[in-house]
Parts: sequence; C-alpha cells; structure tokens
Amino acid sequence: MALTAVLAVLPSLATTSAATASPTSSGSAACGRECVSRVAFDAVRAVGTSAVDSGRSELQQTWICDRSDNICGLDDPRMLSKPAKVDYDALLKATPEMKKIHDDKIDPNSSEGIQLRQRAVDRIREKADAVRQAQGYCSVWKAIRHQDARTISDITDLVKAQL
Repeated sequence: MALTAVLAVLPSLATTSAATASPTSSGSAACGRECVSRVAFDAVRAVGTSAVDSGRSELQQTWICDRSDNICGLDDPRMLSKPAKVDYDALLKATPEMKKIHDDKIDPNSSEGIQLRQRAVDRIREKADAVRQAQGYCSVWKAIRHQDARTISDITDLVKAQL
C-alpha cells in the first residue's frame, strides 16, 4: 500500500524536479531525471523493504497445490495462469484397466494389477492433456485452489468422455 502511494507521487516529482533544475547546470532535463531517480530511490528506501515485498506479493497469484497432484501441463504454482482440476478417483474407476481389475478380481498389488493401474494412469494423463490443450488450460490437477477462493474449472466429465 505504501509503495503504491510512493509510486503515485513520482510523476508530480518529475515536473517539480525539472522545473527547479538550475539553469546553469548542463542538461536540465537530465538533471530532472536524475533528481527523480534519486528521490524515488530515497522514497522506496524510506518506506522499507517490507513494503516493497508486500507490493510484489500483491501482484503475485497464490495457487495452493502440491506438485505431486499435477497430472499434466505446468507444475510450478508460480507459473500458473488458467489451471483445471479433475476428480482423479472417478477417472481412475472409469478406465477399462481399472474395470478389468475390479471385474476379474485381480490383486492390485500383483504384477498384472500394477501394470494395469499404470496403463490407467497413463491413459488419464494422455486424455487430460488432450482436453487441456483443446480447452486452453495451462495444467490439470487432482487438487488445487487459489488463495482468493476463485472457482477452478472441473474438466472431469470432458476427460471421462475421452476414456
């Protein structure tokens, strides 16, 4: 907040500094810019670095997620712009591989069960990535939320239709 106030005053300082530059100095416009830069630096220093940091955090978007919940797309929360989420358990149950494990009563910890589950995971990732690209999302997550509680698109039905 304080940083915003300092930045709002800078344009008026530029005209004041240019008008008060001494006529004997060479390049009064250059002196005006130099004076404004010096005044701006002093003002920011006077406000303190905590205000600068809070000013920076006002501009950042804060996504709350765990990288292990990323299915496809960007996995760095600082880089996200338009993420989507899915109900991963529902998608997993909808895959033919998981249906086979359930119907044939295959032990999920057996070698065949592990292979089938991995194929199901790969299928979900592939289909989620196709939907992500088609719909213009930057990433797809099992669980994600934003600090300001904005709504995040759920594309579970679109991915399930692809399975």
